[in-house]
Amino acid sequence: MKPMIRIVLLLTLILALALPGTAMAARFFEDRVVFGDTFTLESVETLDGDLVVFGGNAILEQGSQVTGDVVLMGGNLEAGGSIGGDVVAIGGLVSLGEMSTVGGDVAAIGAQLDKAEGAIVRGQVISNLDIPLVFPFSESVRIPSFEMRFSPIVSLMMFFLKVLLWSALAVLVVLFLPEHSQRVGQTAVAHLPLSGGLGLLTVVALPVLLIALAITILLIPVSLLAVGLFALAWMYGLICLGLEVGKRLADLFKQEWAPAVAAGAGTLMLILVLDGVTAVVPCVGWVPSALAGLVGLGAVLLTRFGSQTYQPDVAGGRIASPPSAPEPPAIPEPPGS
Repeated sequence: MKPMIRIVLLLTLILALALPGTAMAARFFEDRVVFGDTFTLESVETLDGDLVVFGGNAILEQGSQVTGDVVLMGGNLEAGGSIGGDVVAIGGLVSLGEMSTVGGDVAAIGAQLDKAEGAIVRGQVISNLDIPLVFPFSESVRIPSFEMRFSPIVSLMMFFLKVLLWSALAVLVVLFLPEHSQRVGQTAVAHLPLSGGLGLLTVVALPVLLIALAITILLIPVSLLAVGLFALAWMYGLICLGLEVGKRLADLFKQEWAPAVAAGAGTLMLILVLDGVTAVVPCVGWVPSALAGLVGLGAVLLTRFGSQTYQPDVAGGRIASPPSAPEPPAIPEPPGS
């Protein structure tokens, strides 16, 4: 078993070093989601889609262009270029430079809005919605933003490190939750269309629910909790899919791996392939990752995070239960008793 695992790890290392990083692309053709990282759109670049930032930094230099909307949920947005759609910020700091242009509305919900004199907003500016636990800043105080640039080699090393971290996380999760993870993985494979449909429905309905909760002001902590649970469910679903991939790798090599080992190897291969396709084909490469995430998310919801086995409804609204044994006939009492 050990030599085979070494061979798999060596192959994945070679593939990872052969894949180009997304930071080398000069133009982006898909929506961009940033989780706690720094994203920089240089002056000669165009993001043909939407930009969503969760607790990270987004820098749009002068001359850059975002054709879609920009959504900020905590973090910093420093916009110096053109934004074709709306700008929505829930917490954090939004800075519109003198040369910036926003084609739609700018809404700051519990966020600080710093709009320069030359900034153009063609729609409405809504910046009077404050939420609790947000500290106001004076005009003289600015939150520093950090920009990090890496060489292609460093980007490739970080890409492979990300894959290894996913693999290590999968080993830990399945080590502590083996039965739960197997239920989720088996449900995802056995009920693929249903899991994907439920995941898609959740992704569509969740933003509406979050906006409704945020408007109520008092339920904003609940909305943040919902975002956290959604992220956990998405990651857990991918890990459980990786467990199923690991099982099939073990069958392919005619080996018997422990669930934690199968999860580590399978998740490593799954994330490597998904992120590799995204890097190589940026136009549509995100589709496999999105489909895998939706299927995993739906399976997590169907099994309630693996706490129970999903049983489909096959009898018009209720699960068909096995027929009970007939009661024995009553023995008649003898006469005169």
